[in-house]
Amino acid sequence: MEKTKYSAYINDKLICFTDVYSSQSELDIPGVRLFSDATHSLDEVIRKLSKREDWTGVIYISASPKRAWDEFVSRYTLQEAAGGLVKNEMGEYLIIYRKGRWDLPKGKIDYDENPADAALREVKEECGVENLELGSLILTSFHTYTEKNKDILKKTHWYMMKSSGEDKLIPQLEEGIEKVEWMSELRIKSEVYSNTFGSIKNLLSYYFDRQDLFESNKA
Repeated sequence: MEKTKYSAYINDKLICFTDVYSSQSELDIPGVRLFSDATHSLDEVIRKLSKREDWTGVIYISASPKRAWDEFVSRYTLQEAAGGLVKNEMGEYLIIYRKGRWDLPKGKIDYDENPADAALREVKEECGVENLELGSLILTSFHTYTEKNKDILKKTHWYMMKSSGEDKLIPQLEEGIEKVEWMSELRIKSEVYSNTFGSIKNLLSYYFDRQDLFESNKA
């Protein structure tokens, strides 16, 4: 039986809404706890997650994960963004360093843009890379943050991209980007995973587990 699943990150902690428990799941991550809507309200679960520093996330089992997810989303102002995981001809990936953590280039979608165009624009602006080929959509991620006393849920469309040029990497300093680097998969797993956001680590892990599939498809 295939699971129905929705997930987001609250203050870098996972919350996953699903209807089927599987032992081979996010519970494999240390610090993740299991709850059911039959015994705990969503308010209670979110409150517990925010208070417990030793918890890395929760799985919330519901007969209707979509209804629970919609209830969760209704608490926030939704903003859409787009970004890219760029691979060069050497098999390296474009990684940025912003505000003390490794990240991937991304930004808000302008009112007259589609997600793919926004992703290409943001990578070019934030990293100085021009020769880009758009690939497949990898996934869509969700994470929350607070801005000007407003609770935001950011929905980010992540695309695979290829770079065929040798552009000089130029970090967009006004966006807080301190450096831009090409990294191997091995270096990403050894250096980036330990100092990045949960949503970014999840994206990278998801891609690396399926990279043959993404590289054989176009957008």
